Amino acid sequence: MGFSVSGAVAVVLIGLLVSAATLYPAVDRATERRADAVEARDERALERQNTAVSLVDATYNTSQETLTVTVTNTGASTLDVPAVDLLVDGEYAVLSAANRSVGGDTATEVWSPGENLTLTRGEPSAPERVFVVTGPGVAAAGAVEVV
Repeated sequence: MGFSVSGAVAVVLIGLLVSAATLYPAVDRATERRADAVEARDERALERQNTAVSLVDATYNTSQETLTVTVTNTGASTLDVPAVDLLVDGEYAVLSAANRSVGGDTATEVWSPGENLTLTRGEPSAPERVFVVTGPGVAAAGAVEVV
C-alpha cells in the first residue's frame, strides 16, 4: 500500500467524523422536540380527562331580551373563565368580562370545581340551543327555556 491509499482512507474517515459531528446535534434536537411534544400532548389529554361541565340551565327572558346560561364545573380541574366560549344556535357569541361571573363575581378569571359560571347576553329573539365550550375543549349543550 502506498501513501495514496492511506491518505484516501484518512480523508474518508475525517469526512465521516465531520458528518457524524454535524448529524448528531440535529438528531438530538429533533428527538428532544418530539419528546416535548409528546409530553405536552399527554398533559392536554390529562387536562381534558379531568375536565367536566354540566349545563344547569339556559333561560331567555322575553321582557328583558336576555339570555342567561349557568354551567357547573363538575370536573377536577380549575378552568380559565376567559377561555370559555358560548355558541347560541350555532353562532359564536362574543361575551365581555362583565357578562361572565363565577358565583356572582365578575372580576375572577378562575372557575374552580363545584362552582357555577353564569353567562349573560342580550339576544333580540329567543334562541333554541346553547353550547358552552371550555378551554380544554370539553363542552355542554342544552335547550333554552323561554320565560
